Amino acid sequence: MNDKVFWSLLGVILVGWVILFAMFVMPKMTEYESVTKKLKSSKKEIEKYAKMSAAELPTTELVEAKKDFLLNWDKQIAKAEQFHINRANLFTEGAVGDLSSWSTRYRDNFGLLVSRYIHHTGYAGETKDFPFKIQDNLADPDQLQSYERVWRIQKDLVDRIIAIRGASIAEDGLKINQQRKKSSSKEKSVGGIPISFLAKLPPASVGGLIDGLLRHTYVDFEIHQFSLAKTREGLIYEVVEEVEEGADGIASEPVVWVLLEMNVPAGVVAAGSQ
Repeated sequence: MNDKVFWSLLGVILVGWVILFAMFVMPKMTEYESVTKKLKSSKKEIEKYAKMSAAELPTTELVEAKKDFLLNWDKQIAKAEQFHINRANLFTEGAVGDLSSWSTRYRDNFGLLVSRYIHHTGYAGETKDFPFKIQDNLADPDQLQSYERVWRIQKDLVDRIIAIRGASIAEDGLKINQQRKKSSSKEKSVGGIPISFLAKLPPASVGGLIDGLLRHTYVDFEIHQFSLAKTREGLIYEVVEEVEEGADGIASEPVVWVLLEMNVPAGVVAAGSQ
């Protein structure tokens, strides 16, 4: 065998080995590398679990429970956001496009509210001293939803007083959309409608009033300040314990003064799954 034939055979053998290497060895090496990476990753996970106590170790039931919780949480967030959007839309739905017809309806409803309040409290004072006021300057059609919002707030608060036996609003005790002398930074950032509400209530009804405001499905009341005071003038007798069962006037219960400083945001409160 001469040298030319020898080198030719050797070249063919080498090429064959390269082809076999590429076809059979390279894929196995790649697969081995992939498996090695997975094993290293699994090792890290195992080491992490090895440091946990038995109570901390995840189980199939725990993982599924967490998945269900997060799924339900997302649904609740979406539901809450939709609730705020729907509540804001109620003021648009409550206001009609024609300012004139809305104003007529508003004045009729205000007169009815006044009549109900007088019947409840026996109020006999001058009209100018009435504890809540009718809106003036209803002339801007673009402010119709704002007018409707103020009316709904006022009606709700007065209705709540009418529903409580022995309760009444202090003279000029309901102020809506009037700038306060002192505003907190939170109020400035939120904006909306400021409310000052001063009323006399039987003590047992105070909790129900606050609870009803915070749970309201129509108006988003935000309570910034709550004050409660008891005066001697509010007592039937000078000593609370001497109030007799069935005493006349205020259902045998001394009234207390309740002051609420509140705010109703101008728009939707919830924003972007916070």
